[in-house]
Formats: sequence, structure tokens, C-alpha cells
Amino acid sequence: MKTTKTLAEIAIGELFEIADIEFIKFADENGQTVAVAKDSLFYSKFGNNNNFAESIIKSRLEKEILPKIEREIGAENIIEHEVDLISLDGDDKWCKANCKISIPTFDFYRANVKIFDKYKLDDWWWLATPETTSAHYNDNWAVCVSPRGKFSNYICSCNIGVRPFCILNSNIVVSE
Repeated sequence: MKTTKTLAEIAIGELFEIADIEFIKFADENGQTVAVAKDSLFYSKFGNNNNFAESIIKSRLEKEILPKIEREIGAENIIEHEVDLISLDGDDKWCKANCKISIPTFDFYRANVKIFDKYKLDDWWWLATPETTSAHYNDNWAVCVSPRGKFSNYICSCNIGVRPFCILNSNIVVSE
């Protein structure tokens, strides 16, 4: 039987559920909780280039996943956040994207690898970080992570897993 708690009561690194999506809790600061879906919710091409702000993934997250979460916890409980789209080689052509739902960046994954490792993820999945941009080479490659934590660059037309990232108000009630 599932129990309910406020998100603030869930320990960092533990699972909780919203809208039939199992999330991993990553951080809890100033009444806000960072969460990433434990499993890929769908597989998708990145887009026509590696700019997450213009990506197929961002569009699908906003149209298909965000409304489900908003219906369950209320749109006001999902915090808009800024996604830094700096490429692995340091190019900032894509700047940043403001989102209520996104995917993790390379830097977020690297900072939280021990929590991700706890869950033995089972597929390759996209990160919002581009390999490089057309300012340096081309914009056809984005960064992915393997089930074992290996990074690779895949062409944006490949179908790779998508694990949503969001920031939520910590006072909402969730299933554990």
C-alpha cells in the first residue's frame, strides 16, 4: 500500500510518485525539490539540431508530460527553472532555456552520479547539453548517458530515452 508524505519528508535519493511517474528526489532547498524521472518516459529524436530550447524533446515534455503533472499537483507547484545550454566544448551559442520541465544537463548528471547509480538505469538517455554548436563545428550531436554512466554523443536524429527534470514545491503531498 502506498503512503503519502510531503515532498519535504522524502529523503534525498529516494523515490516518490506523481501522475504515475516515479521520480528520484535530488535536492531540497528553500522549499523547492529537484526531481528526475527514474525511467525514460518516452524515446525521441533530439530535434533538428542540438539546441534543447528548440528541441522535439522540449516540445513533447511541455505538451505530453507537464499537463499530467500539473493536473495532479497544480501548475503553481512546478517551478520555472533555467537550463544552461553551454556545450561540452564551452560554446554558449544556445545560451539558456527557461522551462517548467526539461531534461538534466551534463553538469547535473556528473554532480549527482551516485544517486543515479543507485537505481541501475536501464537505457541510454538524452541530456540537454550539446556536444558543440555550429559556431565551433556542427550542431548535429547531443550528449547521452548509458545505463552504466558512460557519456557519448549521438546524432540528434537517434531515438534515445527521455527522463524529465523538474523543480517542485516541497510542501506538496506525494505517494511514496
